[in-house]
Amino acid sequence: MKNSFFKPKYIFNVLVIGLCAGIILYFFFSKDGLNDLIHSDTEVIWYWIVAAVGSQLLYMLIESIVIYLFIKDGHKEFRFIDAVRVGFMGLFWSAITPSSTGGQPMQVFLLHSKMHIGVGYATSRLMQKFMVYQVVLTLMSIVAVVSNIPFIMSNKNISYILILLAFGFISQLAVTGMVLLFSFSPNLSRKLIMFFAKILNKIKIIKNVDEKIDGIDKQLNNFHTSNKDIYKKPKLLISAFILTILQFIAMFLVPYFIFRSFGFTHATPFQLISSQAFVNLMSGMIPIPGASGAAELGFTAFFSTFFISGTLKSAALIWRVINYYGVIALTGPFSYMTKDKAEEAKRMEEEGVD
Repeated sequence: MKNSFFKPKYIFNVLVIGLCAGIILYFFFSKDGLNDLIHSDTEVIWYWIVAAVGSQLLYMLIESIVIYLFIKDGHKEFRFIDAVRVGFMGLFWSAITPSSTGGQPMQVFLLHSKMHIGVGYATSRLMQKFMVYQVVLTLMSIVAVVSNIPFIMSNKNISYILILLAFGFISQLAVTGMVLLFSFSPNLSRKLIMFFAKILNKIKIIKNVDEKIDGIDKQLNNFHTSNKDIYKKPKLLISAFILTILQFIAMFLVPYFIFRSFGFTHATPFQLISSQAFVNLMSGMIPIPGASGAAELGFTAFFSTFFISGTLKSAALIWRVINYYGVIALTGPFSYMTKDKAEEAKRMEEEGVD
């Protein structure tokens, strides 16, 4: 107990908090940072900042609406306020866990323990939502890159940009491919799970491999059964795809509104939206909560063309406060509903508790 603070997860958390604090201080106090902007003669148009905040809130609201559609389809008693609770709590756990891995398990726990929805159903519907989310993100990223090739090639950081985009595309396509594989090929996905589970067992990363495989196999069966049902409901899927596209547009518009808040008009909304898509593409798979460091690095690389006159660092910090730190502050109270339940949530999802 005395050395519990020195466990790897605590050390990792301290390092991440230190990294976030260091980034905030750098973008605030360094030359041309937000502190210099505050003490300069530059006027910020605040209603554009309000629009940026509103756009982020719209993103969060649509997240809850999509969850509501997927869950209510099989549970008519499910209320929209329940979807808001599930959505906001998922956003919180996604923000504070590496690669956003904590959101879905905690949502499954909340749906099962507080709202009496079966783990199999909750997991399958949230996975289907994730599939829609991932496919839309990948397609929008492809459209953004293909339609902005001249702009990308003209960037002064072209070599750096191409490396970031290549990494982002490879990681996003890999995730999307795995999601589609698990959705449409139950036999192959089952064989892959068994293969990797046995490897992890041999190197002592997981124990009781047969129990783990049985639990995952049950989840796969539930997922594929639910998949067959949901593909018979094209209206639900089409609604989810349209709402998810609008959700991403809302999030991608945040930098544009910040751009306008400085009085700039020399770029189009589509250019700013595309640049935000590039940042998401590049930083989405970074295994650090909120992709801290990578997100800010990507922002300064992709938006350096737009934010001129010493405003880039200020814009990056304002953007990060709105789409990350502000989200944590707003959704943090919802984490109380799953207090000290992270391990139990993961166990339930793995074992397919009903």
